[in-house]
Amino acid sequence: MTSRSKTSGSKKQRLEGIESNSYDAPTLLSLQAMMKCLEVSLRSDAHEGGSWLQDGESERFDLLMTPLGKLLSCRIKDHGPGAPSFRELVQVQKENRGCVVDAIVALALAAGDEQKWKPLNHMVLEACSHETRPEVRKAGITCLLSLIQSIGEEYMVLIPECLPVLSELLEDADEEIAGLTQECISMSEELLGESLEDSLR
Repeated sequence: MTSRSKTSGSKKQRLEGIESNSYDAPTLLSLQAMMKCLEVSLRSDAHEGGSWLQDGESERFDLLMTPLGKLLSCRIKDHGPGAPSFRELVQVQKENRGCVVDAIVALALAAGDEQKWKPLNHMVLEACSHETRPEVRKAGITCLLSLIQSIGEEYMVLIPECLPVLSELLEDADEEIAGLTQECISMSEELLGESLEDSLR
């Protein structure tokens, strides 16, 4: 075995180890609270022009974006009543608790910059394209829809790179994913003032 194959093998094992980590219910509830705190803080910063996030170039943005991207595709074991499910932690606010999608949208609003939106959009599209887990695709498309709704016309500069993924998701076996995708497309067409039908073929 070459040193390269040993390296790639150990990297794969590390990644699988990360995916299979399990956390108890109190930890997951704390994470929800942290997501709410992060969302509120970033929305407040966005209201002030994003000065805190934008201070020091992209360092703070990157430090927040990377773990949020990992959380979009995290694995959560069922801990029973009271513990958040993947859906509740990642894409749905419940009882005023936070969720990953809302934190990502708040991060984008505070960033207020196409150059920062680009890697964030790529991260969201990766979740949308997850081959084996429909719940991750659903979280990704929910996030993209929320970004379009929240940022609006300014986000349309990134729609061309979204179109191949949206085209695939329109054919998704999960009807909810296909429906959310159609919402993304319809809202984008409304903001752009033109049809995207030809671009989706």
